[in-house]
Amino acid sequence: MQIKVNGRTVEIFAGARVGDVLRKFSPAEWTLVRKRERIISDPYGHEVGLDGELNGGEELVTRARAKTEPRS
Repeated sequence: MQIKVNGRTVEIFAGARVGDVLRKFSPAEWTLVRKRERIISDPYGHEVGLDGELNGGEELVTRARAKTEPRS
């Protein structure tokens, strides 16, 4: 299946989770999201978890965490 991350299409196996796609897209981005220094969200700005399910055709965006957002 295909998922777009930051405008780039990533071909990934069926049943992949957000974390799987992010790791394939960029191990560096995956590390920054895991460290909570960056956020992965849908195109509308809603943050998604690394364990989120994907069906194909989704679009994801990574961005820096705003300084005012909690790091939990």
